Amino acid sequence: MKIGIVGNGADKFTTAGSVAARRVIREVLAYRRASAVVSGHSPMGGVDLWAEDAARELGLELIIHAPRNQTWSGPGGYRARNLEIARSSDEVHVVVADRLPPGYAGRRHALCYHCAKVGRDPRDHVKSGACWTAAQAMEMGKSASWYIVKNGG
Repeated sequence: MKIGIVGNGADKFTTAGSVAARRVIREVLAYRRASAVVSGHSPMGGVDLWAEDAARELGLELIIHAPRNQTWSGPGGYRARNLEIARSSDEVHVVVADRLPPGYAGRRHALCYHCAKVGRDPRDHVKSGACWTAAQAMEMGKSASWYIVKNGG
């Protein structure tokens, strides 16, 4: 089974949150009996790269859809990359933080508007394009699961 693992970048996790996220990734891969991991190889690191590390450690096939451009639209952008993740995964698993870490200096959103569109609680986690990817997979008839990691504190 090809498991898509997507989620927040490294800067959205505390140290405790990143440890918990890595544990969740390994548990998902073991429980779902993954044969391959599908990743978006995010330039922000985090869940994508942790999933790739887990795949290598477990000897699983690795299918990487890295963005060629750091833009949302257009060829090679994040939108196209995320659609490839949804298409090539049998199911998608989203690993996101419950809240931003102290001192986070990046862009903030009051809620995850991607989740609001699919009927999930948009306030229980940090907004992520991973949720958009999971929604696309669901539209393709695939299953998607969310894991909200506590950032502690």
